[in-house]
Amino acid sequence: MEKQKHTILGTAGHIDHGKTALIKALTQIDTDVLKEEKERGITIELGFAYWQDNVTIIDVPGHERFVKTMVAGVSTIDLFLLVIAADDGVMPQTIEHLDILRFFGVKEGIVALNKIDLVDEEWRELIEQDIRQFLDERGYAHVPILPVSATNGQGVEELRKVLLEKIARVQRPENNRPFRLNVDRSFSIRGAGTVVTGTVLSDSLKPEEALVVLPQKKNVRVRGIQVHQKDVPKAHFGQRAAINLSGVKKDEVERGSTLVRPGTLEPTREFLAVLHTASEVPVKIKKHQEVRVYLGTAEWLGHITWFEDESALQPKRVYHVRIRLKQDAVCAPGDAVLIRTVSPFYTVAGGRVLQSDSPPFGRIKKEWQNYFRIFEEGELKERVLHYLQFAGFSAKTNEELARHFFEKSETTEKILRQLEKEKALQRFDFHGQTYFIPVENLNRAEEALLSALRTHDSPVHREKGFNRTELLNIFKRFHGSEAFLERLLQRMVNRKKLVFTGEAYFLPEHADQSERERLARHLAEKIRTAKFQAPLLGEITAEAEAQPQVVKWVLGDLVKKGTLHSLNGPRYLHRQTMEALLGFLRDHFAQHETIDLAAIKNFTGVTRKYLIPLMEYLDQNQWTIRDGDLRRKGPRL
Repeated sequence: MEKQKHTILGTAGHIDHGKTALIKALTQIDTDVLKEEKERGITIELGFAYWQDNVTIIDVPGHERFVKTMVAGVSTIDLFLLVIAADDGVMPQTIEHLDILRFFGVKEGIVALNKIDLVDEEWRELIEQDIRQFLDERGYAHVPILPVSATNGQGVEELRKVLLEKIARVQRPENNRPFRLNVDRSFSIRGAGTVVTGTVLSDSLKPEEALVVLPQKKNVRVRGIQVHQKDVPKAHFGQRAAINLSGVKKDEVERGSTLVRPGTLEPTREFLAVLHTASEVPVKIKKHQEVRVYLGTAEWLGHITWFEDESALQPKRVYHVRIRLKQDAVCAPGDAVLIRTVSPFYTVAGGRVLQSDSPPFGRIKKEWQNYFRIFEEGELKERVLHYLQFAGFSAKTNEELARHFFEKSETTEKILRQLEKEKALQRFDFHGQTYFIPVENLNRAEEALLSALRTHDSPVHREKGFNRTELLNIFKRFHGSEAFLERLLQRMVNRKKLVFTGEAYFLPEHADQSERERLARHLAEKIRTAKFQAPLLGEITAEAEAQPQVVKWVLGDLVKKGTLHSLNGPRYLHRQTMEALLGFLRDHFAQHETIDLAAIKNFTGVTRKYLIPLMEYLDQNQWTIRDGDLRRKGPRL
């Protein structure tokens, strides 16, 4: 059986224009339930009337002090019922409430011209003309004006008929996003515990499901669900629901909290939005000024700036803004947002969220018009690719993308596969996770890393290359991630932009390891066969078929490995030759206290040209100790 469509109707209008009385006349339900509301005769909290099983009416306060509550009430409505008293006409909260409805994208509604029993026909006609002009100026020329009296019932039946006709025509667009509900009430029931209410903004919910309360990140479980005060096995998208929660106290999930499934949405402290300013901006709002920010059923303090050149917000304009909040908040692309002044309270702008956790301001400043155009008008695929491209040298998982855009993971996975097929993205695995990187970013990162490596180039790096830790430290200066670097290095090796030896990465011009190894073997053998006639560096270089600098690096590496001994730099002796000499000296000193130069010359068979630097090397390394023309046994020997 197909589930019944659920419609939410919200009231709006100035204080004492009769919103609550009119709802009672329509539904026989009094939405003012608080003692203080009864005593003062005004609505303070949100009121609810459950009408005809599939319609919820939300009654909002009209006093300027309670606009915050009004915003929480109308943030999810399908239709508005704007109530204007015939004896007052359009008043300050009439204007502010309709602006808020416009900012929140509520396009359909009815104006009830109430209290017509208090005015004559001529006055009523004049008020209707004023209201029509007021509606036309704000884009609501199509909205009907129906004269009524909640007191004597005049026109109420006609209002009910038109309302039901409009309710029947309400079209809610399909919403395939994960489950979400913004809490507008929270209370405790003896024997049941914490209960919250709100509109199911997307997907559906069953008892026993696990949820997370944001921004508090509190894990809870659903004990039971009611829709229109009846227990139900499931709450669907668009329905008003009361949800009994376990694992949380009433004061831990107050109005402004959001319920989602684990891992589907994260709190944020900044977001990008497109805003339309009100017809009047009575106070000067400058860049970076503190404002009140309304998201869903929550109110936050934050600072606003915009990319346009104006130093202050102008009325009836469109602005592309970045808002930084003072606390963690919850929003997703497409959410309505309202901006009011801190003090005194004025509604100055409203619009919708385009992106949470946006790139740094400076990164998009040069091409902000195109950036915002894509996030305002682009399909999800275009927005995903653009977000990844502006993520810099940071790889993203499908799960991260789904959270950022608040979409189901299968939705973003399908888009990622399309982008892969179009060769716009590359997919790869790293540490058990699958990541995605735009090809455009890989091209830019390749150029940046090659430039950085050549800047860091040194004899040590030419000899030993760059290890992974060094590369990661260099890459972090570009705000790059380890996962991105892993794919970049694979790609650069495959494209022969780097050479990997198994331990280090070399620039191609320094990376012919097989040739280096061949040269090292050749030089070591050449020096071994020279025995005690230790050749000079210049002689070795002249004989070798290699660049002098390369020969020097290879000889230095052989010295570090202990294959060769460097006799004060210019001459090189093989390890085997030195071991033979040290063995001779140990045997000699076992029987004699000293040795002269003639005995060593006789053993080595070389002239003083080779003998003098050899003896100096022995003395410096304490294998021998010079005593005039003789040598004694050194401590190292």
